[in-house]
Amino acid sequence: MRTSSLLSVASLEGAQIIEFDPRGLKVLRLAHGNILKLFRLRNQWSIARWYGYAQRFCANAKRLHQLNIPTVKIIDTYLLADDSAFSSLPAPITFKPKQRGANQTYAVEYVPLPGNTLKELLLSQALTSAHVLQLGAFIARLHGSGVHFRSLHLGNIVLTPDGEMGLIDVADMRIYPWALWFNTRMRSFRHVTRYAKLNEQFGKQYWQLLTDTYIQQAKLSGKQSQVFQKTMKTFLDNPPH
Repeated sequence: MRTSSLLSVASLEGAQIIEFDPRGLKVLRLAHGNILKLFRLRNQWSIARWYGYAQRFCANAKRLHQLNIPTVKIIDTYLLADDSAFSSLPAPITFKPKQRGANQTYAVEYVPLPGNTLKELLLSQALTSAHVLQLGAFIARLHGSGVHFRSLHLGNIVLTPDGEMGLIDVADMRIYPWALWFNTRMRSFRHVTRYAKLNEQFGKQYWQLLTDTYIQQAKLSGKQSQVFQKTMKTFLDNPPH
């Protein structure tokens, strides 16, 4: 991990703010196209000081590459002593630079995964039944590879220019050395179906196609298939958001 001295005002020249919140910057697109994602440590005595979301983000990306699952390519990780390097950026809100010694911030620079998210395809009416079939097989592959992605939804699944599906925003993930248990698979689909508006736009026909494809590709038993279909109906009828 490098220090913040390598993130100077000059190195951030031409950067574009992609995401921010009242706590400060969250995501920047650098002038050369790479992404800089900030992870702020709220509690300096937390275990996250040694293995927080930044470290998990990098470790998960590395493991996904080992599994031949497309994702972002990590370039470097930085430990920021303060926010002074960002003070000159034309932000739409006022940032108060942290003082040295305050809660730490980590920054991860990575090459973004090219392509369009399935959410973007859905909203532009470019999502096809072939994509849904591919999605069902992709999720079955993730689960069979032990990948439990707690942020698995259409906005974090990318269709690359090569026609493959991959993952972004991979910090909130656990990768086991065994295939996921059935109950864990169900929890994964709770995340997939969590947004009511997207569920409606996806449509009943596509949800049924996704369900049938997953059952086939994951090789669920007859009893598991029944439970899965019933649970999916419950999820779609009662989305949390």
